Amino acid sequence: MNSILSPEDVRVVLVSPEGEANIGAVSRSMVCFGVQELVLVTPYRQPAEEARNWACHGLPVLEGSRIASSLDEALEGVNLVAGLTRRAGKRRHRMLSPVEFKTRILPRSLPCRLALVFGTEESGLSNEELDRCHRLIKIPSRGSLNLAHAVSLMLYELFGRAETISSTRTARLASPELRRKMLDALAGHLQAMGYPFHQASLEEEMTKLSDILERAELEEWETNFLGGMFKHLRIQFERARGPG
Repeated sequence: MNSILSPEDVRVVLVSPEGEANIGAVSRSMVCFGVQELVLVTPYRQPAEEARNWACHGLPVLEGSRIASSLDEALEGVNLVAGLTRRAGKRRHRMLSPVEFKTRILPRSLPCRLALVFGTEESGLSNEELDRCHRLIKIPSRGSLNLAHAVSLMLYELFGRAETISSTRTARLASPELRRKMLDALAGHLQAMGYPFHQASLEEEMTKLSDILERAELEEWETNFLGGMFKHLRIQFERARGPG
C-alpha cells in the first residue's frame, strides 16, 4: 500500500445487485478510472450476456469480478470501508459528502485498502450493512441516482480530478479495528459499573459515543490513552465498591 491512494487500492462492492445491466454498467464505469476489483454480494443472478453487453470495454473488470456469500466475506483484506447511502438511520449525522471523505478522511487514513460499498437502487444498504461501514457517504442529488452513476461520481471524485490524494498525517490515525476494540472494552467497563443509570440502553449510549469518537478522528496514541484511562477507572470503581 502506498501513501498515495491509487486505483489498485480500491475495491467496489455491490450488495445484492438486481440486474445484469447494472453490473455491466458499473464495470464500464470502473475501468474508466482504473479500478479493477469488483465484488458482488449475493447477486440476484449471475452476470451473463446482458452484463457483458453493457460492460463494453469494462469486460475485463466484469470477467475478473468475484461473488461473495456475505458482506463480511466481500470486505476481507480491506481496512477502510465507506458505504454509499441516501440514509443512515440513527447515524444520519455522520454522513460525509464525497469531497469531505476525500479531503478530511482519506489523507489521514493512508496507506489503506479502501472498499466502496453500494446497496441496491430500491432499498440501499440495510442497517446491519451500514454498521459494517467505517464511514458513510452521501452523494448530493435531488433524487435517487442510478447505481452506475453513483459509482462513477464517487470514483471521479477520487481519481478523475487532477490532484492526487496523499497522506498528510503527522501521526497515525487509529484504525477502525483499534477503535472498535477500545469501544468493546469500554462497553464492558461501563456495564460492570452499572451504566447507564437511566432508561437508555447501553447499546444506544455506545452508538452515541462511537459517533463522537469517529468525528474526533482519534490518533492511535489517543485511542490507547482513553482505553487505559477507562480501564483504570473501572479498577478504582471496583475497589471503592468492595467485595460483593
